[in-house]
Amino acid sequence: MDERVRVKGGFTLIEVLVALAILSGTLVLAYQVMSGAIAAEERSERWTAAAFLGESLLRENLSPFPEIAEKEGKFPSPDDEYSWKLVVKQALHPDAREVHVIVKWGGEEHGETVTLAGVAVK
Repeated sequence: MDERVRVKGGFTLIEVLVALAILSGTLVLAYQVMSGAIAAEERSERWTAAAFLGESLLRENLSPFPEIAEKEGKFPSPDDEYSWKLVVKQALHPDAREVHVIVKWGGEEHGETVTLAGVAVK
């Protein structure tokens, strides 16, 4: 038999390596997309919780006509990672008050805030 005759029917080593490189690149991209989506979902959850807590505090302080003051505190457990600041200022009209609620979470360096505002009228 002639030694130059080769049996065809398999992949060469180069073809396998190229396929593995393409597959690994695709998997890395898929992992990054999934990690980003999970992080965005967690952040969205925290923003929603902070907005809900701030709105509840704002409503509590709008129902009776508020006095001009500044208060700070933490929300009770299980929301104790969130802190709040309530600022009540005199509005332009003497029978109105500006009420601002600032909800913070995440520490000093990477902390985030949600600010809500409303007006209370006699």
